Amino acid sequence: MRWRLPFLLLFLACVGMIAFALYHQYVNWVMPCLMCVYQRLAVIAYGLVALLATSWLPRSRTGVALIGVLASAAALFGAATAAWNIRLQYGPADPSLVCGSSLPFPIDLNAPGWPEWFVALIRPVGDCSQIDFTLFGVSMPIWTLLTCIGLLAVTFVLCRLRWRELAPWGGRA
Repeated sequence: MRWRLPFLLLFLACVGMIAFALYHQYVNWVMPCLMCVYQRLAVIAYGLVALLATSWLPRSRTGVALIGVLASAAALFGAATAAWNIRLQYGPADPSLVCGSSLPFPIDLNAPGWPEWFVALIRPVGDCSQIDFTLFGVSMPIWTLLTCIGLLAVTFVLCRLRWRELAPWGGRA
């Protein structure tokens, strides 16, 4: 329970964050920019790793390290893209720093086979330097940065606890 339940709650938090983003995209017409899409992908990746951790209880330190590295990588990527987005929004205007819907996206969303809901979830449309939405006076990239740092901290604590429960050779301590 000390492993699975927290990761289930983290997975549900990621689902809630994506639902919140989609609500504002479809109800309030706040379109995601390229950095927002990358942040969404990081939250989705973290959520999938949390779902994996919910269904699989690692019985070795290698398994704990695998979950920790995957979850941490997703959270760090989300934090880094959020920090870059914050730089674009609040930093001095610099024409060499560009982020908009005209930039190339690494996935061809026009290719057949992509579900419409997935294309709508990750299609970059907005301008990264614009602050289109705030919650309690704070822009979304700042919330994402704080959330990703929190996810990273919780992942570290959960993995550390499980690591201590396991003996170095893979058996129970």
